[in-house]
Amino acid sequence: MIFTNLNELKDRIIETTNRKIYGLPEITEETDNYFNITDVMVWRFMGNDYFILNNAKEGRFGIDEQPKFWVKYAIDLTSGQKKVIKFVFHEDLSFKLGGLSIKGFRSPEKESRVLDIVRGNQGFMQGITQKDRHGNFIRIIDFISGIPLFKYIHHFTQPHEEYFHETLPDILTKIIGCIEGIAFLAKNGQHHGDIRNDHIYIENKTGVYKWIDFDLFINYDDFDLWSMGNIIIYAVAKGIRTFRDVKQNPGKYPHCNSCLANEDGVLFYPYRIANLAKIYPYIPKDMNDILMRFSIGTEDYFENFQEQIDALHNALSTIK
Repeated sequence: MIFTNLNELKDRIIETTNRKIYGLPEITEETDNYFNITDVMVWRFMGNDYFILNNAKEGRFGIDEQPKFWVKYAIDLTSGQKKVIKFVFHEDLSFKLGGLSIKGFRSPEKESRVLDIVRGNQGFMQGITQKDRHGNFIRIIDFISGIPLFKYIHHFTQPHEEYFHETLPDILTKIIGCIEGIAFLAKNGQHHGDIRNDHIYIENKTGVYKWIDFDLFINYDDFDLWSMGNIIIYAVAKGIRTFRDVKQNPGKYPHCNSCLANEDGVLFYPYRIANLAKIYPYIPKDMNDILMRFSIGTEDYFENFQEQIDALHNALSTIK
């Protein structure tokens, strides 16, 4: 709803945010220039008022958080619920997968199609798309109170061997569910396009793993299939294990004395180690074979998501 009385609007902002508001709130109906939509403004759109909290930020693996000015956190002043507002932002990207050069671009239209397909599916973020007067696809997403997978894994302070046998089985079981979600997209003619450890959120209340951010369109059909390897390897390794780390900290890896070769690297990121059994010899062969199918030296690729799911189920029995 729209609050036509500015004093009522101010009272509603205070009620839903517990913030002090000085003066009357500023209202904007801007959709084209997201830089003009700033904190503590009220954004009025399609018969509803949203109080803008701040810009979303993106930062992982020690990189300083970078503001995403086209993505805003806001409070829906009708429902009182927190939302993520995604404005139109265009960006071309490129990736390397071995010798392949893969192109991609941000597509609000593609994310809108995915949101329609996954509506009601608890394994994905939920939201709606509304077009502004210029035909821009504005996405209004339900905020997920949770933590990204890469931060969740970092919380475990166990030694790796203990983590591998006691904690990893549950994580991998949930990751299998995530792969099933991506397979569901593929069956419906869509893809995620940006599969990363910070694009799986673990909801605080339920513990459900949820995919977020579907706006990247990729021109390579198997991109999601290969990208899942980065998540699986990260989970098994309990983080990122690099050739440099092994070389500089041999005491941490007593089982590996100059044992690594170039082909043991991850095809996506050659500086990372895929052949984890060389540094953690208690990793069973069935599990390590999965990791190696994402390596530089592999000639045995996964051809579909069901293969990944079946292989992980089999490997889980050896871990447990």
